[in-house]
Amino acid sequence: MSITEKIARAKETTWVTESLSEAEIKSTIELAKISAKIEKCRQEMNMTQKEFAEYMDVSQGMVSKWESREYNFTIKSLNEICEKLQLCVSLDIQPLTVAKEYPVLKWDEIRQRTKPKKSSWMKKIDTKGAIA
Repeated sequence: MSITEKIARAKETTWVTESLSEAEIKSTIELAKISAKIEKCRQEMNMTQKEFAEYMDVSQGMVSKWESREYNFTIKSLNEICEKLQLCVSLDIQPLTVAKEYPVLKWDEIRQRTKPKKSSWMKKIDTKGAIA
């Protein structure tokens, strides 16, 4: 059985998130989004991490931390990064009205590059469960 078939037949479970608070889950997701955006900008600039580090006036190790979700950004550091990348930080704080759902995406990179899939791999995760 291929890995794609195994993923398609995977059962829902909560073991991934059962010990995490909603704040931890949301923080992890938001950090992943920020890291992915920085990495995408670097790639669109056709730069290596070393070249990007020079451009951003930081070490290559710092760029690696940014992209691997090992860096806990401050508002100040995000604004400094975004200024150099000609992006803006948008933070919206709203009263909690409904329980949030966080998307968990899974895909087969090879298939995604070659042709779009008919079935969606996107699953919703609530604060009680995840797709594993």
